[in-house]
Amino acid sequence: MTHQKFFPLKLKILSSVGLFCVIASIFNLHTDNSFRGRRVLSALDPFLDSNAIPPWAQNNLIDVNEPPNPSEETALFWHIPKSGGTTAKRLYECLGQTLANRLGADPRFGHHNDEEIVIFHPFATAPEIKFVNVDTTTKAGILRAEKLGLVPSKKVDMIFTSDINFAADHLFDSNHRGRILAFFRNPVDRSVSKFYYLQTATWERTYRPEWAGMEIVEWATHHNLDENFVVKKILGKKLSEPVDIGDLVLAKEIVRRRFIVGLMNDMEESIRRFNIILGLSYADEKGQSCREEYFGTSTKKEASAVVDIGDGNTKAKNDMNSNPHPKVKEGSPEYNLIAERNALDMILYNYITLLYSEQKGLIDSYAST
Repeated sequence: MTHQKFFPLKLKILSSVGLFCVIASIFNLHTDNSFRGRRVLSALDPFLDSNAIPPWAQNNLIDVNEPPNPSEETALFWHIPKSGGTTAKRLYECLGQTLANRLGADPRFGHHNDEEIVIFHPFATAPEIKFVNVDTTTKAGILRAEKLGLVPSKKVDMIFTSDINFAADHLFDSNHRGRILAFFRNPVDRSVSKFYYLQTATWERTYRPEWAGMEIVEWATHHNLDENFVVKKILGKKLSEPVDIGDLVLAKEIVRRRFIVGLMNDMEESIRRFNIILGLSYADEKGQSCREEYFGTSTKKEASAVVDIGDGNTKAKNDMNSNPHPKVKEGSPEYNLIAERNALDMILYNYITLLYSEQKGLIDSYAST
């Protein structure tokens, strides 16, 4: 279901009494991490009715206020690039979850032409890793998974995808609803990480060796093609399409009502919450081993901080799937430029940090039932 079909809804939102009095404030708060900045989006709630989110989210995804039922639910993990999704995937592989992701239809494993959903173990040396035979990272792969009945088969525990709108619309329905999870990251930090990562990531389809040696201001001004990536992806827009305040409000509502949100900068706590929703724990020996591998001991955590590389910058450093690079300092001209060019994502992220705090009590209540 595409975003164009909801243009009347956007007009309704934008014409609501009192809404225009906060729009100017919103656009001045894209770098404000304070409660004041996040409160602006919360103030829009009274202007939205119960049908203010599109059918694929309303009908195909489970409301955050609905207690989890792990044996009957399929998790949909939105892998936002450079936001911790790879670490989540590897952790849940370690914990023995059956995953749908990019490797499921890799020809080297011999299951890319199967005519039914099958579970297979791709690596003899890691028997805990289990995939289903579809690729849920591309539209073509998602359509194949839909045709083969991936979710109704109940053979998959977690679906990883970067194309969240398309996947939710095609893989789920009102009889097979998904539970959506995601890590979110400060949009400036995510953009900077992507800029440095794609200069060297020869294995990625989006490898960009021409960015090497480029000033980040030049890249942000002339070469970054995924500004306001999160808002656009939630609404199923192309990265070349513009977004506006109506899109922001719709994206915010979808996240508020349907997403179990995690923060990359609070990953262990985020995973704890995800595990409550998924019905998982670290109780057995294997679970403890996975936890130590990905989060380590307190001593190991202290060693995984950022390191100073001079000139007011720091280098990001962590143990798993790290991409050490210069970190743009908040408040610097470079930071402010990238934040300005991703203003709607900045506003949404600031709201998500508030939502993350609010969801803790709800998710903990699910653990006690």
